[in-house]
Amino acid sequence: MMTGERPKRPGAVTFSVVLMYIGGIAQILLGILTIFLRYTPEAQSGGIAFPITLLGAGMVLFGLLVIGLASGVARGSTAARRGATAVMLLGLAFAVLDLIIGADGDWSAVISQSIATVMVLVPLWTARGRRYFEG
Repeated sequence: MMTGERPKRPGAVTFSVVLMYIGGIAQILLGILTIFLRYTPEAQSGGIAFPITLLGAGMVLFGLLVIGLASGVARGSTAARRGATAVMLLGLAFAVLDLIIGADGDWSAVISQSIATVMVLVPLWTARGRRYFEG
């Protein structure tokens, strides 16, 4: 290996990148579906079509951010790794906040976001993944 050349990306980091791409694409698709909800009769009669559109647009932009971070992580960017960490932890905080505010006792979002957070972040910050970003 030549000096200054980044070591080969470990499989665990590749797994995290793939999960981030899948999550980003899913977020974009959900955002588009949310935008289409503005055309339902309930949204039209309730006067909430515009807020629904803004929410959907925000979801699309968030999905694009996640895809951008995944691309940066794949290239070995430490800033992208930190950004991905912040986004995953923020998503977990929002899931917990939703559980508290919703007061419906539905833990599914917290559990799924916790699993996603662990599956993405552990490979980025431990063992070979850590060495990849330091190299």
